[in-house]
Amino acid sequence: DALLATARGFSTAQWKHPRAKGKWSPAEIVEHLALAYEGNRGILHGAAPGRTVPSLLRPLIRTYVLRPVLLFGRFFPGGRAPKIFRPTGVPTTQEVLVSRLQAAVQAFEKYVAGAPGTHIDHPVFGRLSLVDFVRLQTIRLRHHYKHLLTTRPS
Repeated sequence: DALLATARGFSTAQWKHPRAKGKWSPAEIVEHLALAYEGNRGILHGAAPGRTVPSLLRPLIRTYVLRPVLLFGRFFPGGRAPKIFRPTGVPTTQEVLVSRLQAAVQAFEKYVAGAPGTHIDHPVFGRLSLVDFVRLQTIRLRHHYKHLLTTRPS
């Protein structure tokens, strides 16, 4: 709710202006989060968007990429979002993007609340507890909320 309220508070000029050179604008951050929640809802339904990683590599990626993120509660500098979660650059209004993110988060939360199991088959990490999967989304949301706050309208 705080992130959505912050996103709605940007002027049109601020909305499209990156917080720093080479960084995403508030519009791109919101679109990234919407793409992530939409894609991750697909993962919950067993219909993973994009490519999958060979099953032999998943335990390594889970151990050396995911586990440190969950352990420390943050992403590490220099990391890049998966291609399917990167902003498209397609012009969209602020209200459309914020509403899209809100709808994606609500749909994700609704599915998690009534999830039929306690684990999922993630296309990159392999078998993953639903709790860890939700924690990953929370870490992503907090990570980008901090970015929005650094470009927050005054």
